Amino acid sequence: MSEPGGIVQTDPSSTSRRHSVSEDKTNVKETIESILVAFILAFIFRAFVVEAFVIPTGSMAPTLLGAHMRFRCPDCGWTFDVNYSSDSDQDSDDMRMPSDAAPSADIYCPNCGRLVASAPPPRLFEAPKPQSLVPVNFGDRILVLKYIYLLHPPERWDVVVFKTPDDPNRYHYDTNFIKRLVGLPGERLMVLDGNLYVWNTTEGKWEIPDKPRSAQEALWRLVYDNDYYPQGGQRLVGPQFVQPWRDYGGSGWDTSHGRIFQFNNTEGVGTLRFDSNANSTTQTLTDYLAYDAYDAYHHSNLLRRPGVIGSDDDINAYPVSDLKLMAYYTRQSGSGALRLDLSRFVDVDHTFTAEITPDVARLIHRTNTGEVSSEEVPLAKLGIGANDPIHIEFANVEYRVSLRLNGKDAFAQPMKYEPNVPWLIQQYRDGRRNSRPGEARIEAENQKCTLDHVSLWRNVYYTNRGPNLHATPNSPVQLGKGEYFVMGDNSEISEDARYWNMPIVLPHEGLDIAEGRVPEQFLLGKAVFVYWPAGFRVWDGFPFSIIPNFGDMRWIH
Repeated sequence: MSEPGGIVQTDPSSTSRRHSVSEDKTNVKETIESILVAFILAFIFRAFVVEAFVIPTGSMAPTLLGAHMRFRCPDCGWTFDVNYSSDSDQDSDDMRMPSDAAPSADIYCPNCGRLVASAPPPRLFEAPKPQSLVPVNFGDRILVLKYIYLLHPPERWDVVVFKTPDDPNRYHYDTNFIKRLVGLPGERLMVLDGNLYVWNTTEGKWEIPDKPRSAQEALWRLVYDNDYYPQGGQRLVGPQFVQPWRDYGGSGWDTSHGRIFQFNNTEGVGTLRFDSNANSTTQTLTDYLAYDAYDAYHHSNLLRRPGVIGSDDDINAYPVSDLKLMAYYTRQSGSGALRLDLSRFVDVDHTFTAEITPDVARLIHRTNTGEVSSEEVPLAKLGIGANDPIHIEFANVEYRVSLRLNGKDAFAQPMKYEPNVPWLIQQYRDGRRNSRPGEARIEAENQKCTLDHVSLWRNVYYTNRGPNLHATPNSPVQLGKGEYFVMGDNSEISEDARYWNMPIVLPHEGLDIAEGRVPEQFLLGKAVFVYWPAGFRVWDGFPFSIIPNFGDMRWIH
């Protein structure tokens, strides 16, 4: 304590107080220094390690969501998203959007087909009717590992962020795009029948490259999930829901319980077949995505609806044959087999059967030309008892067939069969659809059992028709050194390398590259995590969804 004249009193406690003041100053100084160091480290981390980006559009949906509207079907409970875009920010990271908007098209639940939101055109001589506004959510916010490709080269199926090489007059080589990397330096590739093909110089033939399981899981699209069986009964607008799993012969199946299928026939057989035409307003076995129902930038999509194969509504859709069937199977009595069938109809009709008896799992391949092949594995080898519940994942995707039981691969390698590439190319050049949609069936015999959690999924379908399109059978892409090819997971509305029509000529950077390529120098990094997915509003009417949906935080594959 100081007195007039600046004399310090020699109180014994004054020394400790002087030390306390000195320590306080030191603590404040250390705190400020720590904050400064933290800011410096954060800037270094952002500049050289990880950077955050916002997804602006739906070109990577549903893997990554751009600006979108979110709906929950009041009948079956399925939650789904619909794209929202404007003509000013097609695929850039410049996000300009309203907090609310009215749907410009009728929105149907992709699972059960119920009309969830409508936008009827005004009648002649009538004033337009007011439309209900739907919240517009910002896109996912993601973390990108920068400069990771200095440590190892990019890998096929990575989700990458890069400076767009397209339309330099608009994007100036400084706009960030995000796509899936599908083509590597030195490769020759094309898109055919919805799949990516790469030329194998050693074998002298086109092949579909393998996908890691994590990437394939990100690329499945809903066809129908019976866990979300509609409960609302009679619908006042639109077609009535019909259970798409229908009796196809024999007897014993009871599907009247909604989410659970029951089979009771200890001396006979019964078959269910998935009828893709049962509900015309759902996501059927075509490349149609409900996410694309509203797209103000691609106006043609406003006319696109799900529909029965061959109908006017279906004119822009392509049939899909790559399917995955999932179910939980519980045998209660009997020794008969359960069989799941997946069929692909191309130049040769292929049917694959996953057969499960109390002791053995079999995978059988039959064709309409009489060929038969099979392999089997004892269930005991997979740790499954005769009457244990079994979670079945059965997939026929990209000419590879796999069976997983209780989360384990039943066979070390998938069963493979060869596409008839010349036949598919001729179909493309003749302007014909390459195949009928795939088919799924469930058959049980001589037993009492239940199936629940039944769902059907289809693979991503890469489109390849349009003027001056790259990587078609008529114009395969040959990549040079340090050149990559990218496509969006939402192929229908993705402005990706298939459409780029301007070469990259930057002499000062040593770049003179043909259109439709991403040079290695333009790669910024690999997208790894969605840290702030579109979420919730604080209250109804609040302009932004600022509360993240923590359940949607996820790794990007």
